Amino acid sequence: MSGEIRFFPMREFENLDLEAMSDEELVALQERILAHMNALGEIEPEDMDSEAFEAWSERYEFLEDLTDDIAELLGI
Repeated sequence: MSGEIRFFPMREFENLDLEAMSDEELVALQERILAHMNALGEIEPEDMDSEAFEAWSERYEFLEDLTDDIAELLGI
């Protein structure tokens, strides 16, 4: 990575009303989030002390928290 901080758009995962979603919608969302996390995992910055890593980890942790919330709603 050439010092640039580039990540995938996250807007689709913001301001979601998870409780209003059906189980099918939650499962589909969970699958999209996991795919996004896998893609982010492929571009994890090596330097854990860099701004890029900090930005990356904030996004990744946000998605992890979201998957935890979905799993809780699905009872898994």
